[in-house]
Amino acid sequence: MRVFQTFQAFQSQPTRTLPVSRLTIVCLADALGALRKQMFIDLTALGLRATHVSITHWSDRDEASATVTLDCPLASSASLTSLVMRLSGERSVRRVFWSDDSARCASTEARPAHA
Repeated sequence: MRVFQTFQAFQSQPTRTLPVSRLTIVCLADALGALRKQMFIDLTALGLRATHVSITHWSDRDEASATVTLDCPLASSASLTSLVMRLSGERSVRRVFWSDDSARCASTEARPAHA
């Protein structure tokens, strides 16, 4: 019986081996669909897996955001940083926030769109 109780105790412990990162993109509402699709193509190419996605639309302004929670090994952090910088350069992107559970945090303001 004691062996079974010990086994149950190990099963109830969370077994997260990969750091969790959160990537939030604030952009023009009309561009969110295409931007989100491209972001997932890029994340897949980098071998990163999204575990949760949250979409927010604001009714008082023409902006929306997508927050993606993903498993990101430390070896992939440079690739994720490059993706964040590239996304922040998109014309429709207003802000990009990136953080992970190891207290690394980055925020980039998008360049103003020139007409």
